[in-house]
Amino acid sequence: MLRDLFINLTILVTFHYLFILVFKENFLKKEDTLLRQICKGMLSGLLGVLLMFFSIKTGPAIIDLRHIPLILTAFYGGIAQTMIAAFVVIIGRLLIEANIASSINIFSMMFIAAASFLIAERHMNHVVKMLLSITIGNVVATSLFILIVHETSFQLHSTYWIFSYIAGLFNFYVIEHQTKAYQLLNLYKFQAHYDFLTGVLNKRKFDEVLSDAFTKKLKQPYHQMSLIYLDIDYFKTINDQYGHHEGDIVLKEIGTRLIKNTRSSDYIGRIGGEEFAVFLPNCTIEKTWQIAERLRKKIADQPIYLKNGLSIHTTVSIGCAYSHGTGADIKQLPIIADQELYKAKESGRNQVSFSERKKDHLT
Repeated sequence: MLRDLFINLTILVTFHYLFILVFKENFLKKEDTLLRQICKGMLSGLLGVLLMFFSIKTGPAIIDLRHIPLILTAFYGGIAQTMIAAFVVIIGRLLIEANIASSINIFSMMFIAAASFLIAERHMNHVVKMLLSITIGNVVATSLFILIVHETSFQLHSTYWIFSYIAGLFNFYVIEHQTKAYQLLNLYKFQAHYDFLTGVLNKRKFDEVLSDAFTKKLKQPYHQMSLIYLDIDYFKTINDQYGHHEGDIVLKEIGTRLIKNTRSSDYIGRIGGEEFAVFLPNCTIEKTWQIAERLRKKIADQPIYLKNGLSIHTTVSIGCAYSHGTGADIKQLPIIADQELYKAKESGRNQVSFSERKKDHLT
């Protein structure tokens, strides 16, 4: 018996670890795509079926830890995944052997699944909820075992309960630990690449994107590209008048508007305190001008609402640089964009400066 229960425990830990490797932090997402919900529910159910192959058989009944995957699915997968898992376990039990015990198993599995889901939805400590769900599963399993095969051995039932608690709590720990590790890893990756305030690329990552693009263009010099530098006008005055906290609101809103009004293929970065940059791969002169003007208007025309209830209008100065497909001038893009930005500021701010526009007579 101890050997079989230990095998059950080993299988549970191994498979939940593999599940997390496949789904990563998505293992904890209850509101997932339909396909993923079906996959996670079926995998949990198949895990329960696998545990039955290493069960303890006594007469028409078998005893194992198949209820643990159901409980964990109820905690992390929601009602749909839990019902799918329970259905798979029921089918598996009927295929192993169809008898009175397997028929009763239908009701016991559905009861454990429903009870575990209801407990999981309660606002209680997670460990307490897990202990309560495992206890219900143990009571159901022990009661059926006594009723069907009249097995009243205290040693058998106490050993089963101990292994059940160990399996449930240990797998709960593995899932919590591994998924939180993936979440922290993703957070660190985000912080390494993105500006925490605005959600756009930070300067280091943006420079890396430019460097990679320049390298590719030198190898394939037929791709055109543009670079936009954008600076918030009189941002220091906003900070001085309303405070740095409200200034952060302005920066965040500017970042949001840049994301909404550029192409999905464009790269946006915050390269200074109030300075942003937009890299436009495969972008014509005409399209560069259109995007730059759209950004200027979207920022100037719509007010920004501060935390203190006030709303302010702010503007930006924009400098644009464009590179043809020759590859010879690509490393001059940041210098030219910065020069054009300076011209926009010197010319009165709230405008776009683009030397290529004058050459091509864009309107």
